[in-house]
Amino acid sequence: MVCDMAFVPINKLKPGMILDRDIYLFNNVTSRIIMLRSGQTLSEAYIERLHEFDILGAYIHTNEEKEKIRNPSQSIRYPIKKELRQEALLSVQQVYKMFNQGAQKINVSSINQTMNISKKLVNSLKCNVEAKISIANLKLYDDYTYNHSLGVSILSIAIGLELGLKTQDLYDLGLCALLHDIGKMAVPISIIAKPAKLTEEEFNIVKQHPGKGALFFIQHHLANKSICEGILTHHEKYDGTGYPRGLSGEDIPLFGRIISVADVYDALTSVRPYRKPSTPAEAIEYLMGSSGIAFDLAIVKAFLNKVAPYPIGSCVKLSNGEVAIIVKQNDNNPTRPIVRLLKQPDVLMDLCFQRDTQNIVIEDICSITTEL
Repeated sequence: MVCDMAFVPINKLKPGMILDRDIYLFNNVTSRIIMLRSGQTLSEAYIERLHEFDILGAYIHTNEEKEKIRNPSQSIRYPIKKELRQEALLSVQQVYKMFNQGAQKINVSSINQTMNISKKLVNSLKCNVEAKISIANLKLYDDYTYNHSLGVSILSIAIGLELGLKTQDLYDLGLCALLHDIGKMAVPISIIAKPAKLTEEEFNIVKQHPGKGALFFIQHHLANKSICEGILTHHEKYDGTGYPRGLSGEDIPLFGRIISVADVYDALTSVRPYRKPSTPAEAIEYLMGSSGIAFDLAIVKAFLNKVAPYPIGSCVKLSNGEVAIIVKQNDNNPTRPIVRLLKQPDVLMDLCFQRDTQNIVIEDICSITTEL
């Protein structure tokens, strides 16, 4: 079963609708205050409060048999359930702890459990093969290390599906991506979380993490060759300027080339101590601009076919100051979808093809109404 939701403008909200995302108020002191929680049923009084605080609208749970939203095409589909995400994070955390404790705490069942998570992720994505992955919906947990591992795994599996990998290879790829950064457990936290540019010496320490991660699984016979190679080579670059071996082109194992794209995209769109996150459009432009240099062009193309930087139903701010809802993707240009203006619900704006909108772009995903 896939969860469906739609963004409903404030003037279309009705009593009885059920919230699918928390609604927050924002201020300069506490950053945000919870107003209404996901799962609450809207009443006349609640809707009046939303009007009072100039809330633009809300994400509403949709059920085709009970509700008819004006634009059914605005639904957002989540191929990965919340319970599976939580299970995956706990499993990855156990394996990372095992690595940190060394050979004394080797637990093969933890690896098997994480492989089962990978299989569940693959099967869930295969059952929703038409659904595009929303990067916004991967950012649901505060712990960067485990959240990043899960995000990279989901994105990698999506790429693998687009490339037509066999099911067992997808299982291995998902596990490899879940564990790709495990070697960072051997890097001092003062370096990992440093809120400034690393020194050359510190960066040299960081560059040891792919080798340490791969070596752990090789020494203890915990993973097959493809998984170990993927962990080892996820920082190699297509032009040979990466690390640790300086491999280039298709000499870089396939898992390494796939995870490299997913890893960079997820990292760029995440909050880090030393920088603000890039917008999805900025991250995609970086990947496209670095194709054939840092990344395999074929894999970047597969990525673009599977990832929606601005998923249908998202609330976005345009460069002209307007707020709009994504209603349709432009497959040839994922950063320029078709949008519906909130102030003019009957107006559709194609950011890709209409002459009068060529200079209007999406600046950001709105966070003024709901937790994204």
